Amino acid sequence: MFDWPNKVTVVTGAGSGIGQALVRHIAAKGGNIALVDVNEKGLDDTLQSISMHPGKFSKHIADVTNEEQIKALPEQVVAEHKQIDVLFNNAGITIDKTFEEHSIADWQKIIGINLWGVIYGCHYFLPYLLQRPEAHIANTSSLAGFVGFPKQSSYCVTKAAVRALNESLYAEYKHRNVHVTSIHPGAIQTNIFNVAVEHSMDQDASRKFFEKVKKFAMPADKAAAIIVRAVEKKKQRVRVGKDSVLTDIVKRLIPVTFHKLLANVFKKQAR
Repeated sequence: MFDWPNKVTVVTGAGSGIGQALVRHIAAKGGNIALVDVNEKGLDDTLQSISMHPGKFSKHIADVTNEEQIKALPEQVVAEHKQIDVLFNNAGITIDKTFEEHSIADWQKIIGINLWGVIYGCHYFLPYLLQRPEAHIANTSSLAGFVGFPKQSSYCVTKAAVRALNESLYAEYKHRNVHVTSIHPGAIQTNIFNVAVEHSMDQDASRKFFEKVKKFAMPADKAAAIIVRAVEKKKQRVRVGKDSVLTDIVKRLIPVTFHKLLANVFKKQAR
């Protein structure tokens, strides 16, 4: 039995999307939560939505790309809660551009949030997690951690790196007190689609594409329930959504053919 009421959970990206849904789900189980996001309004909205639950909640405004802010964050959480038991490194974004359309600034932004944010979180929180009799790290990768999709090179690179990091951490800490879960969501109904369109070179085309994706995207609350259950069961990884499961299976069965199909689809769309 995973004893959420006696644990303190840190969630980055808690002001929206999957992060916000995770907070709501854990709060409903009586958990104590440190909510982290760069967007204060988003954090306030999340806090208001869990105000009826009995756990202790704290708000921490921090940019996961800022090493000094994340370095200071564990002590801030401990000052509020006395301990840290679970860490969800969840903050992430994407843009919809071909590789040649990507600027170096685009790469720096995506890598900063999606990868360095996870590395900073793991690095600076790990010493505190190791102090607990049982602790957990859950890092959000993606189905894009399995496959290189066209117009998603920076996102796929960072999510594949997070997957690899998760696997290394799992092997290193499995026989200690810190368990690691690699989270691989498929399409989830969050604001990530809007951000991707906003940074696209062809917003109309991107908007039409993501509107199609949204039709089968899983609600964030349902995704959070699956993720929380995976953490409770100490799973090494969790694929969230049928699209994630299918992508993983097909890529392993026909790795070369799968990418040829993607290339053909992209060629037709580019005409």
